[in-house]
Amino acid sequence: MKYRIPHFFLILLTTWLVQVQLVQAAEPEPMVLTATAKGRSMEQAVEALSQAIVNHNYTFVRQQAMDSRLVPYEQEVRSVRLVYFCNFAKMNHALKLDPRATQMLPCRITLVETPSGVDLIAVNPAWVSQNMGNPALHAECETLKLDYLAILEEASL
Repeated sequence: MKYRIPHFFLILLTTWLVQVQLVQAAEPEPMVLTATAKGRSMEQAVEALSQAIVNHNYTFVRQQAMDSRLVPYEQEVRSVRLVYFCNFAKMNHALKLDPRATQMLPCRITLVETPSGVDLIAVNPAWVSQNMGNPALHAECETLKLDYLAILEEASL
């Protein structure tokens, strides 16, 4: 009996290492996902992004200036905005798979106004989950990445 417990842990460790290697063997994910809404103002880009979020079955949560509540309202930087959104069913499922999914919640896209338009930037959830060693969560994050890309593409048209 005393040999079964270490043997069990050895099997568990080996299984975990194989799963981590399978995830790491995959093509490395880009850190960020980007798109550019050429010729748009910040207000137009936020409106287009909000509509794209709803069109892809997500709920718009809020938007704020990058430095909101850090400086007086009058001094907030208007050229950088954060847009938060969520699909609560997907969020619930991801949290059941792995509580570390909170690192990616809520979904957010940063908008940066440039002379040519507005850049839309999001951290790639598949990049975040790539080295967590949870293949089920990584598969969900791959799907979430595709949702992000669809939202970014629609918002930048």
